[in-house]
Amino acid sequence: MCGILGFNWRDEQLASKLSLSIKHRGPDQDGFYYDQNLSLAHRRLSIVDLSEKGRQPMSVDNGRFTIVFNGEIFNFQELRAELSATGYIFKSQSDTEVLLAAYQKYGKDVLEKLNGQFAFAIYDQLENILFLARDRAGINPLYYYLADGEFIFASELKVILESGIKKEINTSALNYYFLYGHTGRRQTILNNCFKLEAGSFLIFDLAKKEIVENKKYWQLEIKSQISDETEAKKLILENLDRAVKERMVADVPVGAFLSGGVDSSAVVAMMSRYTKDLNTFSVKFDHDDFDESNFAEIVSKKFKTNHHVISFSAQDVKDLIPELVFHYDEPFADPSMIPTFLVSRVARQKVTVSLSGDGGDELFGGYDSYSLYNSVKNQAKWPAFLNRSLALACRLSGKLARAGKFFDLAAEDPKLRFAVFRSFIYKNEIKRFLKTEPEKIYREYADSYQKDNYLEEATNIDFHNYLVDDVLAKVDRASLGNSLESRPPLLDHRMMELAFNISSDLKIKNKQTKYIFKKSLEGILPDEIIYRPKKGFGVPLKYYLKNELKGLVEKYVINYSAHDFYKREYIEDIKKALNEKQWQRDYSRPIWAILMFNLWYERWILGKEIEII
Repeated sequence: MCGILGFNWRDEQLASKLSLSIKHRGPDQDGFYYDQNLSLAHRRLSIVDLSEKGRQPMSVDNGRFTIVFNGEIFNFQELRAELSATGYIFKSQSDTEVLLAAYQKYGKDVLEKLNGQFAFAIYDQLENILFLARDRAGINPLYYYLADGEFIFASELKVILESGIKKEINTSALNYYFLYGHTGRRQTILNNCFKLEAGSFLIFDLAKKEIVENKKYWQLEIKSQISDETEAKKLILENLDRAVKERMVADVPVGAFLSGGVDSSAVVAMMSRYTKDLNTFSVKFDHDDFDESNFAEIVSKKFKTNHHVISFSAQDVKDLIPELVFHYDEPFADPSMIPTFLVSRVARQKVTVSLSGDGGDELFGGYDSYSLYNSVKNQAKWPAFLNRSLALACRLSGKLARAGKFFDLAAEDPKLRFAVFRSFIYKNEIKRFLKTEPEKIYREYADSYQKDNYLEEATNIDFHNYLVDDVLAKVDRASLGNSLESRPPLLDHRMMELAFNISSDLKIKNKQTKYIFKKSLEGILPDEIIYRPKKGFGVPLKYYLKNELKGLVEKYVINYSAHDFYKREYIEDIKKALNEKQWQRDYSRPIWAILMFNLWYERWILGKEIEII
């Protein structure tokens, strides 16, 4: 993958400066294009066609169309043959030229033909427009800013932050962040700055200085039509094998992240069919409760991979924090950013592309929380007043306070219930923390994706929120922060459409999460990998915050006063908890969210160096 940026005025010095800010996304080459009302820049991480002929920005049709492209088109050879048959003569072996030629022929309808992960902008000199598009799953990011006639787009928010705009905090996006650890589907932390949504395109008219079209070209719909187990297993394996094979095409070394979970292990199993020299990568934590490296070793031995393990400690985490704040240039609070960044750094020493298992849980019902949510929805059949009474009784008892949250959820408005469920700040705490009503935030998170079936509802909401704005954002910044391209085969659009077409009864069955996906892998993966308890990519965050990172928490959470976006009452609750030997309430995720925002504010708004204590 690469880095792209552009703006609707000519400024060669600014374009060069902003290009350097995302050099990590493309250390191999830079490239620029200028017109009287346009500047485009590209940072290249060479993957396909390493020659100068693959250089960007790239133009065709006597300069009418010019592209800056971040990503990969996995079916570019088929498209190339299709276009060659019409008489088009290609000058390179790159997928960039194929994409640009296909746009020249098909216009915006080209998006229906693409199988890939991408974010790109095409300048049409004749029509005087910019056409921007993002892949169906939202694997590759694309930000844009529009205010007072100035339009800026980029792969990362830091380009916009460093472009000279007025940096005003979007408090709506900030409140959303504090509840979920990331901003929402379209908003960003800055006013007048947005994300192009997954599966969307926009057209910016350079003469009018306005967006004239912004719409979805693809929407994943739940159909749940496949209920036969044999058919589902066959289709899963066929699609997985094809998606993995297509994503191994590159002119540079390709490896895989291997956590030892079923998704990454399945990807490695398929990759081993096509190479005998596969490098795999995993991390080892300094707390045994979070260490899953032994499972990765089992998979590595079975498929005879060259396995590389990185061990890290709390001190490594502490040292990494300033770098995380730079690369996660929008507030981000998923602590698994830490191991993801570190494993990407190790992988880049051996490969330029690494396949991952991202997306499997959202597509096939893999989170243990889905079963808990089903219990909540069943409990919701009781009258709301009774659930609220039970919640109050639990809170008054002290020891059953956590159970009270269960009954509170059951009494919640059905349209907001999953949003409340997913938040890591309790609803009754929000008034002590945020200067807004929680319902507004909940509504933005979940209201548009309601389903009668609990699993359809949960996976649908997670697919459109958590997957795109947490999981994929995390991997993009971690991998490209180390000049590594990450490719998730499970997010091939045909696999996504298949998964949403499989009945929920086959996804969680007999209390077994991801039932049909696991059944399809029997005989391919060891049973001890398929059916081991799920841990997730967890981090011993609570231990770090109470010990090695305590100085940072005191400086940048407890005593931080550079802004007033939230109330101090909640900070006092945290301060009190930090002095307890045993937490009655686990504050680790809220603390981390506040810490990462304040560090971001210090670095990106105040322009100060972060002091590591």
